[in-house]
Amino acid sequence: MKKIYVIMLSVMTLGFVSCDMDMKPYDAIPDTEALQSYNDFKNMRVGLYSPLRGLNSGRFLLVTEMMTDNFNAMVGFSNTYGDMYRWQFTPQTDDFESIWGGYQILIGRCNYIIQFGNAVDFTDEERFTADQVVQCKQVIGEAYFLRAYALFNLAQYFCVDYEAATANEANSGVAFSTVYAPTSDNSKYPGRATLAETYAQIKNDIEAAKPLIPTELTELNKANPLAYVSHDAITAFEARVALAMDDYTAAAAKAVQLIEGGSYALCSDADELVQMWHYDNTPEAIWQLPIPSANELASQTGQYFLPYNDGSTPDYIPSGDFLAVWSNNDLRIKAYFDVADLTTSIGTSGTILMLNKYPDDSGIHQNIVKSENGRWQSEPKVFRIAEMYLIAAEAYAQAGNVTEGSKYLNELQANRFQRFSSETYGNVTELMNEVKNERRREMVVEGTRLFDLKRWHMGVTRTSTQKDDMCLFPGSDVTTKLTKSANDPKMILPIPKAEIDANPQIVQNPGY
Repeated sequence: MKKIYVIMLSVMTLGFVSCDMDMKPYDAIPDTEALQSYNDFKNMRVGLYSPLRGLNSGRFLLVTEMMTDNFNAMVGFSNTYGDMYRWQFTPQTDDFESIWGGYQILIGRCNYIIQFGNAVDFTDEERFTADQVVQCKQVIGEAYFLRAYALFNLAQYFCVDYEAATANEANSGVAFSTVYAPTSDNSKYPGRATLAETYAQIKNDIEAAKPLIPTELTELNKANPLAYVSHDAITAFEARVALAMDDYTAAAAKAVQLIEGGSYALCSDADELVQMWHYDNTPEAIWQLPIPSANELASQTGQYFLPYNDGSTPDYIPSGDFLAVWSNNDLRIKAYFDVADLTTSIGTSGTILMLNKYPDDSGIHQNIVKSENGRWQSEPKVFRIAEMYLIAAEAYAQAGNVTEGSKYLNELQANRFQRFSSETYGNVTELMNEVKNERRREMVVEGTRLFDLKRWHMGVTRTSTQKDDMCLFPGSDVTTKLTKSANDPKMILPIPKAEIDANPQIVQNPGY
């Protein structure tokens, strides 16, 4: 049986061996002498960044997306993510093992670099120049940041929404270690921390990263600054973490810091939005992971929303519920949707709106990727300035400051709608209703919808389709609608059974 925690501790170099980006070891465990030179740090750094494209595309976005209210399965669909769509998933579902293991492996890599990097004598001038010391410490800082990033994402998938009143409950957080100590003795594996302890570690790692990440570009990242951890990426992450923790003052402050800093601009017309998603060219990106070659792909994210080939139909199309929050003057429609006349396997047909946010082998990738695996993907945009506007609007609204919340929501929407007129919201409820709709539109298939619903203490209600006779509902018969309450246990994903079996300290989430 696969023991994810053993893999987390022992694997430092991983290969992506399939199109769905399952991560499997292919190299030996390095010894404690591996970080002895500048080149050692550079080589180890590759192992920090190489998994990130996979962790920000494909199943890592789609597992939760298919659980929510944005899409309906089409008649004759392949049943990929069907257990998510029907809410019939279990701890044995393979996708959960990939998600849990992917982030735990990243934590193991970070632990190695932090532990042995901090033990290096950087005063040894025979081994390190002054510039090299800065860059080696930069790698350590990136490891601190990415450990925090991995812990946060594990908490989003596998833990309840953060509430200060319940954050100290036993086994509410993530199981993790902050030391590199490979062992096959499962009595030494860590149990689950509390959610308070998990978020404390996230915040401590962020603070540890800050002084180690240079404010000026170094040799390590000057070729493509957007591809690597920067102080702006740290600030964007702090805004996201603070919002998740209901720290509205900090969330607003961090988001506004980036908005007012002037380094990033919102796309302001339909063509710029197409450039962002179809050509990976945008002024909005704060941290964007490159796809430089056919050997360094992200996972295929859009393949289930578009026809696989001529005459086929997508697996999933936007739901009637989702389309109801859009208006015809929305500039994103050109970048996010495509129209097609489709016929299902049972002969029903109609004109259907399909999601085209991750196009089929389009744009810049035509010059790089010719393989089948290069289709339906964009360079992962981990943080964008649009999200910062949404965080600012939500944080101010939740704090009761309708004026400031309205300001940032209006500024975002002025760049997303034709003939836009600023709205004046009378109270927090009105403003939050529109923030929720706007976030649903802007962030579709960026992996946030389920986590947003959890944060808002909302369930999932999927009630309408574009065309009923072309779609399947997830109940016992095809006409049954889906409604899940905010306190449904399955709003929280299960700890994978393989991990439960391997680690006697792990406690499963309730309801599984």
